[in-house]
Amino acid sequence: MTDPAARRAPALLLALAAVLAAGRAASAAEGVLTSGSVYVDYWGIPDRGVASRAPQSVAPAASIKISKDVNDDLVFSAKACIGCHGIDAEHVVLDYQPKPWFNVQFGRIAVPFGDFSNRVDPSAYKAGSPPLIYDMGRMAYGSRSAMNLGVLPLPYVDTGVLVYGVRWLGERIQLWYGVYGVSGLRGSNDIDWMAMRSIPYNDNNRVPSGGARFTLSYSPDPGSFLGDASVGGSYTGGRYDRDATREYQAWAADATLRFGKLVLRGEYASRRTDLDPAATYPYALVDRWFLKEGFYGEAEAPIGSYLSAVYRYEELRRSGTPLPGALAELSRDSTFVRHTGGVVVTPTSAIYLKLSWELWQTTDFGEFHAYHAGIGGTF
Repeated sequence: MTDPAARRAPALLLALAAVLAAGRAASAAEGVLTSGSVYVDYWGIPDRGVASRAPQSVAPAASIKISKDVNDDLVFSAKACIGCHGIDAEHVVLDYQPKPWFNVQFGRIAVPFGDFSNRVDPSAYKAGSPPLIYDMGRMAYGSRSAMNLGVLPLPYVDTGVLVYGVRWLGERIQLWYGVYGVSGLRGSNDIDWMAMRSIPYNDNNRVPSGGARFTLSYSPDPGSFLGDASVGGSYTGGRYDRDATREYQAWAADATLRFGKLVLRGEYASRRTDLDPAATYPYALVDRWFLKEGFYGEAEAPIGSYLSAVYRYEELRRSGTPLPGALAELSRDSTFVRHTGGVVVTPTSAIYLKLSWELWQTTDFGEFHAYHAGIGGTF
């Protein structure tokens, strides 16, 4: 029998070609700047039983960004993307920029949560997959009846307003800050991630959500062995159900440090989500909420002129009573551990190849291996 993912591959490639064609058309318009990327990944899982509990093996990731200066202080920017969720807008905003320390962005915004929100494009990270805490839909046993994805799948796109700015604290330290109000996450008993990507994009409960992020960055002298460094913190929270009776709160902390050509990254994220006390659960409902949390540590370094290597260790944990209809294997304390090792080959400045291997160790679903092979490019 033909793999459904293989049957979809020609249509996906045609969609990617359409994105590139749109980019060329937009670049022909006077005063319009365009950029973008295309990536196609094959995710292999030798264990057929595990593969049947995982998303499609072939997946595209393509984006095109268009921006135009309306006047000296106002910029229009839009970015469309193709991913596991289909075709969607990563942002469509007007950006009012009168001062470096005070800017206002409004529309369909890319919410700044976590350091990885700046690196969601596959061309911006070396591993074959995103961190588990921010996975957008390529996680084994990541369905609604199991782990239900990570802490906050990125990019997190929402309707709202972001006020942000940059201040220098001396000559080497820079502070970036942002505060926002948005419609917020949606769902009934846990977050419904597909609902976040479904039209209409209006709020489901008329109660706004909000959050903030800050980043402190250090810039050394050029050529210094101790390179750029940064630390950041993020928070978002609100009510997610239609009646606005159930709350969620999510927070994250991150750090990045460069030693010569070696880059080290680490990030922790956590979300506490209220549960519906009236539902029927497979276990007694001791706490009327569950906690999802995790972290990753990552190291990457170049090996010669055309090759880079990456290693990532990460954990994702769900603590709390499983939801009604959850897989029988899912326990009240489920943990995923993943080791990832990979290389990126860059034969030219605009083309890259990714190869990576993964070892998954889970408390409820056993241990299995997986691998990624992908090709991408930027323009």
